[in-house]
Amino acid sequence: MAEVEEPGNGGAPTRRDPGVTRRDANVPPPRDPRATRRDAGAAPGGALLRLPDALAGRFGLVAELPVQGAESDLLLVRDERGGEFVVKLFRRGYHADREVWEKLPALDSPHVLRIVETGHADGRDYEIAEYAPEGNLRSLMAGPLPAETVTEAAAQLAAGLRALHGAGIVHRDLKPENVLVLSADPLRLVIADFGLSRVLEQSVVFASASRTLAYAAPESLSGQVSPARDWWSLGMIVRELATGRPPFAGLSETAVVDHLATRPVGADDVPDPRVRLLAQGLLARDPRRRWSAEQVGQWLDGGSPAVARDAARPEAPPGAGLPFRGRRYQDRAELARALVEEWDHAALYFFGRGESGEAWRSLRDWLAEQPDDSRIALVDGHLTAKLRPDVKLLHLVRWLDPTLPPHHLGRRVLPEDLPGLAALAGEPGHADHRTACLLGRALWDDRLLKVLAGFEGGEQLARIDDQWRSHVTAWNELVSWLRSQDAVPPGLAARLPSAGGDEVRVAGPSDDPPVLLLTLLALAAEPARTRQRIAAAAERARASVTEPVAWFAWLAEGAGDDPLRQLALTRAAPEAVLEVEARHRDRQAAARRSEALRARWAERERARLAGRRAAVVRAAAWSLPILAFWLAGSWMVDAMFSPSGDGTSRVGGFQRSGGVPFVTLAAFSALAWAVQCGAEVLVARVQGRDYLPYGPWSWLSRLLGATGQSLSKASRTMSGAARRTGRRGCGVFLLLGVVPLLLVLLLVSMMTAVAGLLWLLLLVATPAAHAAGAGVRLHRWRRAHEEAERKALA
Repeated sequence: MAEVEEPGNGGAPTRRDPGVTRRDANVPPPRDPRATRRDAGAAPGGALLRLPDALAGRFGLVAELPVQGAESDLLLVRDERGGEFVVKLFRRGYHADREVWEKLPALDSPHVLRIVETGHADGRDYEIAEYAPEGNLRSLMAGPLPAETVTEAAAQLAAGLRALHGAGIVHRDLKPENVLVLSADPLRLVIADFGLSRVLEQSVVFASASRTLAYAAPESLSGQVSPARDWWSLGMIVRELATGRPPFAGLSETAVVDHLATRPVGADDVPDPRVRLLAQGLLARDPRRRWSAEQVGQWLDGGSPAVARDAARPEAPPGAGLPFRGRRYQDRAELARALVEEWDHAALYFFGRGESGEAWRSLRDWLAEQPDDSRIALVDGHLTAKLRPDVKLLHLVRWLDPTLPPHHLGRRVLPEDLPGLAALAGEPGHADHRTACLLGRALWDDRLLKVLAGFEGGEQLARIDDQWRSHVTAWNELVSWLRSQDAVPPGLAARLPSAGGDEVRVAGPSDDPPVLLLTLLALAAEPARTRQRIAAAAERARASVTEPVAWFAWLAEGAGDDPLRQLALTRAAPEAVLEVEARHRDRQAAARRSEALRARWAERERARLAGRRAAVVRAAAWSLPILAFWLAGSWMVDAMFSPSGDGTSRVGGFQRSGGVPFVTLAAFSALAWAVQCGAEVLVARVQGRDYLPYGPWSWLSRLLGATGQSLSKASRTMSGAARRTGRRGCGVFLLLGVVPLLLVLLLVSMMTAVAGLLWLLLLVATPAAHAAGAGVRLHRWRRAHEEAERKALA
């Protein structure tokens, strides 16, 4: 790094990465603050701080990171090339160790965060470091990690500490939040945040006791600074990675200080023996006998360096104290913490076999030796009563050390811890799901919140218990009323269970797991925040129902701002969604059925229309006798009534004058046949295969012997209505009207001088009647066809 003076910063020397150049005015736009987190996401709403003038010209501010320390603020910035960095701005009154700054550039370790630039601007020290988007080590500590992962993390952190100590730098504040994750798979860790680091010219010096207490070594209480401090912190990190439990969880600062000053931190709960050996070596109370880089290196190579036995506290005489988990306890507070850490085992060990158990007798004998007379009330009122083992253990722990935070089933139960139980109960896959369910049931069934109120910090639990039971009563009354309404569907009852114990669950479905019960507990513990969450969930429930559902709309209108009614609305929403989905499925099924019916009808229509050609041929062929009839009639009229040479004609001995030439009669005959044939061809083309095999001439069909049906049935068949309507056709009326008329006219024509004219009239009237009849037949067929289509597609 080159050392230059930056104008405007008081002439203070600033070390700058040579690769960083002053940016131009076109600064990349800030990205979404939620996507710029270091471990938990950037603070919403944008940064409240600003960059010093010396940095604002070269970097664009992206977000203010929420991981703030007591001595500094962290800002995510971006340079003109799009590279992202973290600017650490020391608060006024805090200054970085200049000797540390001088040595940081010389560090060449992949497990120590690279500091790009350090300096002083606008009255504040600052550091610019590379950005680790994966967050810090805390993000990987949701539960116990495999021994291989713990070993790999320990090896990388040990390498980083060796590099720091080799440069004479003691970190002094090593904790998971100060270990950044460059990559989770494969694991790549770097040590960061050197705000409290010191350069040591001797092996041990004394300084201010600034530290994160849970990871601080015992000697840090007196301000002693040495490399051994960082190795202790590494041991605490290794222990937490292996067990999944943070050190001193739930203990007050006073209790932690007392523990560090008087007692060792055990590693017996580390499951893997090799990792347990590493933790024991690093957590030796005597810094002179604590493992350092040499012993850790031997352990990484497969060795087993010696572990110093902690002699800070004298061993209890053989046979003295209460035996538990391989140790004997004399101190009540120490025993209480051990019971809390091993809750499940302790409850069964001391109370699982009742008063016949050997462990119970040992406990009772030990209690008898205690000078506190309240032990009698403890034994007679709780430990020998008909209570569950966990409840007995709770009363015992409270008697042993009421200064502890309230715990039950090994879990801390402060008011701020209660809202999270509902979320855990609603996640069956979570490691703490079963514990949360058991804890919620126990708090309700055994009224334990009033017992837990006797611990330090639990004073509000009694009030919360009263409010909780009030909410449960109101909820049960509400859902009982809702289930009795006719408007709601039957399936809704299962989604609105009664809350509470067996005495109320008999009235409705079971709340198992007790998500509802614990939601009401959250409402009692954090009313304002839980109301907001329930209201937001109710809005999402309304939005999830995409179609009108009458009963759900009725329920939504009545919810108002009542959290219990909004909760009922939220739980009822899935039933409404199922109803909407069922409607959608029904519509899809109806559409598929309709499509199938339409396809069958279309296939039927294609078959009908495919018979057009045959029907047309049949209609034309069966109309040929009509042409023959008209021509024969015209010939007869001409032969019988044609004029002689003198212009007269003879009929039956009578002589008549005038007549119509045969050519004219033949022309009219052809024209009449064309009209009749055209009418039948039109009907045949429209009806297709539905056109009658024999056309409208059932009388001719009978003469030919094609059918044995009656004249009425043939005429109905001719009209095309018999198949669908059962009505009589028009063909019989046509025949009854035309044939007698034809005979009468023919007879009259034989006896009158105007026979030709009458025949011409017949040639005109008959085709017209035929065409009209064809039109009637076609109309009736179309009506029957439409009715058939309606029925086929219904």
